[in-house]
Amino acid sequence: MKAAKKALCLFLAGCMCLSLAGCGYRELYQRLLIHGIGVDTAPDGFIVTVRSSMSPQDEGEEFFRCQGRSVLEALTNLSLSTGREPFYSHNYLVVFGSGCARQGLDSCLDFFVRYYNTRPAVQMFLAEGAAEEILSYEKDGKLLKMSELQQLSDSGQTTGKALGAEILDFVNGVKREGSSPVLPVLRAGDAGVEVAATAYFDGYKSKGMLSLEQTRGYLAAKGRLEKGEAVVSGGFGAVTLSLSKARGKITPALEGGRPAFTITVEAQADVSAVSGGRSRLDAAAYREIEGQAAQLIESEVLSALEQAVLKDRCDIFGFGNLLYRWSPAYWRSQGQDWPQGMAACRYQVKASVQVTRLAPDA
Repeated sequence: MKAAKKALCLFLAGCMCLSLAGCGYRELYQRLLIHGIGVDTAPDGFIVTVRSSMSPQDEGEEFFRCQGRSVLEALTNLSLSTGREPFYSHNYLVVFGSGCARQGLDSCLDFFVRYYNTRPAVQMFLAEGAAEEILSYEKDGKLLKMSELQQLSDSGQTTGKALGAEILDFVNGVKREGSSPVLPVLRAGDAGVEVAATAYFDGYKSKGMLSLEQTRGYLAAKGRLEKGEAVVSGGFGAVTLSLSKARGKITPALEGGRPAFTITVEAQADVSAVSGGRSRLDAAAYREIEGQAAQLIESEVLSALEQAVLKDRCDIFGFGNLLYRWSPAYWRSQGQDWPQGMAACRYQVKASVQVTRLAPDA
């Protein structure tokens, strides 16, 4: 019996070795290491643009253009011209053309969420025009690196006027009760590729765009405003403020059976520059500056709210989702008509800014 067991173990071990030796996986040099993907609509499917490298150590990137009835078919067709198999684990980002957004991103987004070889936790952008314009952009005669393009999603941490979004953020925004997703919009121009606006969606279809100033209001209300510069003017001249530590909170309530939301924003700021020949500011000037800065934030929040929520019926602030969690009974009875019900709600915005005082005039 012992001899039989030993023979069986040796046989099974040999089978395992043979199966491992014949796994059939390609080496990295035989694969197309994708760094970025752009998707545009075509009359009979999609045009997909790809940026890739030969190896993880290769700093240069190649540009490819392919077409297919689906995104996956187009990417698979890359092998016909490269002889290499697409490999997605090195991908930084996905850019969708404006035509895809008008048609509905559900027609081309599912692949990036469902396919076993892709990573849905990558940066997602919308192009102001065609995605191919972004993927093929050259800087100083060389293709703009996808790692540099990916960093644009972090620009909001410095400017306070841009946001970052991953594929999963967008999909969750579509599927979440009482909310609408948003995406940063890229523009390719003479000065380079830049974040130009924020697109908001009704489901998977684009509905409109927020300006950079409206985006700052949106980020402030959502508690996502980390930094940024704001210029206010008055009797003190023109003052540039560096905003920081902004805290945003949305509080729901029911007033006479009608939902009401109060948006509160509290921010701190430092005086970075003063024009008008004044080297120092007195207490009255500081109070006026704080009032002007608070009004500026309030106006940007209201502008974003009036356009996206009241005009276009896209709940980018997540009022409905907040109401869904705060009062499930109300949502069960009224939630199905929320896109129309948003207009009947009451909204109030309260902002305050505390400016760091410098030494008073001697």
